[in-house]
Amino acid sequence: MVRATTKSQENDDDDFGVEALKSEISERIRKTIRESGGNAVVAEKSGVPLRTIGNYTRGLSEPKIVSLSRIAKACGVSLDWIATGEYFKNTNAAPDELDEELMTAVVLEVSKALNLQQVLKDAGFQLPIETIAAAYVATYRAALKEERSN
Repeated sequence: MVRATTKSQENDDDDFGVEALKSEISERIRKTIRESGGNAVVAEKSGVPLRTIGNYTRGLSEPKIVSLSRIAKACGVSLDWIATGEYFKNTNAAPDELDEELMTAVVLEVSKALNLQQVLKDAGFQLPIETIAAAYVATYRAALKEERSN
């Protein structure tokens, strides 16, 4: 015998992956908070009550967007990453994390491609490409420090 079901009952039986998504978000919140010093540290940094953070990390309640945004900012991760696990996790690259070797290599290659040394020479400047690369690295490092202090 075939049992008749209403559309509402069918939707109740299939949560469209919502529970799995909630679990994934809770896990990313838990991991992010753990890596950022734990519930108490993040509660203090974010202004989100400790009990609320505990409820989020245990998956007992769904985070409100404002609270989630504060947690993400306090932990230095993107809200997109917490919500989806995609995009960049870290939104606050520390100035000492700058890969100077890589940046120098990029600047050197771009300078060569643009024939920058010749352009500068034609304008009356005599700067080695390495000096230009060092100036870019220093400027970028200063900008990162300024951004982090704001």
